[in-house]
Amino acid sequence: MKAVVLRGPFRFEMVELPRPVPREDEVLIRVKVVGICGSDVRYFLGENPWALHTLGRDLKETKSFILGHEVSGEIVETGKWVKSSRVSERVGVLAFKGCEECYYCKRGFQNLCEHTLHIGHDGRWGDVDYPPGGYAEYMQIWANNAYRLPDNVSYEEATQLDGLAVAIHANNRAGVSPTENVVTIGCGAIGLMVSQVARIRGASKIIALDTRDKPLEKAEALGVDHVINVKKNKNFVDEVLKLTQGIGANVVFDTVGSNETVKAGLSMLARMGRLIMLAVTPVKIELNLTDLVGGERVLTCSANHLYEDYVVGVELLASGKVKVKPFITHIMKLEEYKEAFNMLLHKEDYDVIKIVLKP
Repeated sequence: MKAVVLRGPFRFEMVELPRPVPREDEVLIRVKVVGICGSDVRYFLGENPWALHTLGRDLKETKSFILGHEVSGEIVETGKWVKSSRVSERVGVLAFKGCEECYYCKRGFQNLCEHTLHIGHDGRWGDVDYPPGGYAEYMQIWANNAYRLPDNVSYEEATQLDGLAVAIHANNRAGVSPTENVVTIGCGAIGLMVSQVARIRGASKIIALDTRDKPLEKAEALGVDHVINVKKNKNFVDEVLKLTQGIGANVVFDTVGSNETVKAGLSMLARMGRLIMLAVTPVKIELNLTDLVGGERVLTCSANHLYEDYVVGVELLASGKVKVKPFITHIMKLEEYKEAFNMLLHKEDYDVIKIVLKP
């Protein structure tokens, strides 16, 4: 099979590999579509976003692996412990598995497990030459992590289930409740899904910020109440305060994770407000302690998602309450991966929001 392997920072290679053979508790899927996540781009740039976000420390990858965790496909083979009747099943992929033995796993927080194995995320699979990922024609996955797709959910839409689960978990972490004001900083795929989930949870006013008009147009089309281009409106914090009658945002979701966005998020936060980081980057920020925690404000992150968040995501996508097609701006061939990554690194030039690849 063809597969795209990440050899190290800025080093991609498409190679021919043996078609994987599923183990007893696995299924083999023919990859139909795989999304390019922002974390994929960060791996390409030499970061380890999972470790930064989950463990709070930077772990460098030392092993080549196949990228891609936003995967949908068709089961073509089953391990001996899996019902053969699952062959031909259309599935989405829950792309990680905790060790089930550590402090966090035993309490149901597999999203914080230090020994997590990720599809398309890392090279810690000690007994595998090329750890599995979705940038390939075939991919093995634990049978329990392959979720049957409802008939009305397309393969393209199903690639966004991982991100939707992240958005659901972030809203749960924030405790978004009816009548609250919500601000989303960054209108990429995650930001657009975070806003939609916040609306489902009853947020009364949702404001979206971005530096580009195209994502903001998508946010409006998907039900956001107010959009602000922060490049065009330098007084965007004052604008947020004005739109919230001077109270500020009860919840701010930061999907960017820069020095500027953290400070801006805190400055527009209401008392008792929660700033939820969905992108943790290795930047140093100097903050006044009063700004940080005064008025019972909370700054925290939301790491990955829980297993059940994925199930809820499938139901929300099938129900039509969350829409993802509008922000899938480019569908490309797997062989075009280099062009796709170049486009994502220069989003303004190509009006990109989300790219998915088809092997």
